[in-house]
Amino acid sequence: MAGLLRLVFVFLLAGCATSGPRVGVIQVQTVMEESPWALAQMESLRKEINARQATLEEKCVEPLKKLEARLQPLADRPDADPEKSAAVLEKRQVYDGCVVLRSQMQDEISRVRDRFVADLMGRINTAAREVARRRKLDLVLLNQQPGPVAFSGPRVDVTSEVKKLMDPEP
Repeated sequence: MAGLLRLVFVFLLAGCATSGPRVGVIQVQTVMEESPWALAQMESLRKEINARQATLEEKCVEPLKKLEARLQPLADRPDADPEKSAAVLEKRQVYDGCVVLRSQMQDEISRVRDRFVADLMGRINTAAREVARRRKLDLVLLNQQPGPVAFSGPRVDVTSEVKKLMDPEP
């Protein structure tokens, strides 16, 4: 019996020695959909986009509609007509200004979005390092689409721990 116990003990030790690296996986989409911090940041991003769309509406869409309405009764006049020429020139200038404004706003939105993604990934990485330290993990992967992780089971999922560490205490 003692010999059998020694044999089982040797096999257990051998199994532990060759168990390989310990891995954790973070479901990034779940973090984005469930983390209060991420949800608040996405709402802030939506507000930024909506504010810029409202500005475009105010400074471009409405003035262009008014200019178009002003041009309607002038449609039958010759292009050389001073009133029609002035309205066409003004519309072109407003339109050109709107193209520039739209480009600037898209750049601003891209910077805000990039800052959000950088902040999100920074928080995830900080939390991942802490989870890895606590669980003695050798590797923590991010499962995001598209990404290299095709499947991860619940035994390696550390998403909930990461979310808890990311979000400030209420």
